[in-house]
Amino acid sequence: VVTPDGFFDGSQAAWQRLSWRFEQNTFKVEPVEVFFSEFWDPGLLSEIVAAGKPKSTSKILNKDRRLPVVKMRVLDDQRESQRDPRMRRVLIDVSQAPGGAKDVRLFRNGTLVKVWRGDVLKGGSSTLLEWAVPVVAGRNELVAYSFNSDNVKSRDAVINIDGPQELLRKGTLHIMSVGVNKYANTEFDLTYAVSDASRFSDEFRKRQVELNRFDKVDVIPLTDEKATKANILNALTELSKKTKPEDTVVLFFAGHGTKQQDRFYMIPHDIGYMGARASLTPDSPGLRTILSNSLSDDELESRVEDIDAGNFLLIIDSCNSGQLIETSDMRQGPMNSRGLAQLAYEKGMYILTAAQGFQDAKEASRLGYGYLTYALVEEGLKSDRADRLPKDGTVLLREWLDFVVDRVPQIDREEVEMGRRTSRQLEREKSPGAKPVDPSGFQRPKVFYRREREVEPFVVSRPTSPN
Repeated sequence: VVTPDGFFDGSQAAWQRLSWRFEQNTFKVEPVEVFFSEFWDPGLLSEIVAAGKPKSTSKILNKDRRLPVVKMRVLDDQRESQRDPRMRRVLIDVSQAPGGAKDVRLFRNGTLVKVWRGDVLKGGSSTLLEWAVPVVAGRNELVAYSFNSDNVKSRDAVINIDGPQELLRKGTLHIMSVGVNKYANTEFDLTYAVSDASRFSDEFRKRQVELNRFDKVDVIPLTDEKATKANILNALTELSKKTKPEDTVVLFFAGHGTKQQDRFYMIPHDIGYMGARASLTPDSPGLRTILSNSLSDDELESRVEDIDAGNFLLIIDSCNSGQLIETSDMRQGPMNSRGLAQLAYEKGMYILTAAQGFQDAKEASRLGYGYLTYALVEEGLKSDRADRLPKDGTVLLREWLDFVVDRVPQIDREEVEMGRRTSRQLEREKSPGAKPVDPSGFQRPKVFYRREREVEPFVVSRPTSPN
């Protein structure tokens, strides 16, 4: 999907087959992917349907398309590989283009493993960057690229390394489960966020143990008073110290969340603001206090960047933009936040959010859950309802997430028909003038899939009996 201004969305394979032509010259072309830093817009099609074509503050025609040249090779050190067969040192050669060179990124099998931020040339014409990359058994595709000073992406440098079979291991599943019912300011208290977080982690752990896919399952629960900003950041730092490329990390958050300008914030227990909920306005000091005490996507990115896991799933069961404040662009949710979208792209993450940007994340006393977690756990894990495409006795991760996206609006409709529809306490349905992505107005989750499919599809469960 593309717009005349240059915004685009789609699979990475499609990006590599589409190019922009400049100056009406067949030979002056650039793939759309080189502009992803500024013009990639996940969920673009639904955005266009809801509110028309997004407008850009800059134009692709005005972008500096002179790109740095990036080359890469493996340093053949037999002694080092004998000492630690998991590590391979690579050398990245970055040569200056007139447009400069900055923010070099190195990936293994679609997952970011290292970033050199800022101007890597430091006034010179070229530089050499060296890094030890942890590899896995079998195929390891390493990709490196850089950006020019106008945030236009260079061509990829690609090499392949075969990891020895002695590295083959099951890996560890790390589940970090965060839920906040009780806030330091009781006006923000919720009802089912803690039970959503604990039920999700318990059931997901149970299904993975049954599958025997991991050598170990590590659950990190942070609820209510323990779910402070400092504790969440510290837990992510500890994860970065112990994860391996074969590991999987699942981060589940249930609680308040908000979007302000280009940032998305998960709001922890220690909210910082002790005033009245009704006093909050978009430019109030109280709001600034809440945001400064919350976990932004920018802070999340800085901690997750160092977590070297083969699979990463982030689930946000909260209201998106608009439940604490009103923003100028109510159609956007957290995946349209630049930091979170960039993070998801580079870490090869899956992201599932409870609702669109203008919607509440609802819960129901009849269910005893928020809608999203009910669909994920009770119907998606405890039954075979997510086993659909194909119905083969195995629920894959993409299959599971697709089921939830389809199922949550149905749950919302059922609650309306029974007259039991309730929003999470203190959260607004939507702001005046907001245009719903789903014309029915029912809560609809958003999902983002990692840019490259896994070498082996992630199995969520194998239901033994239909429900």
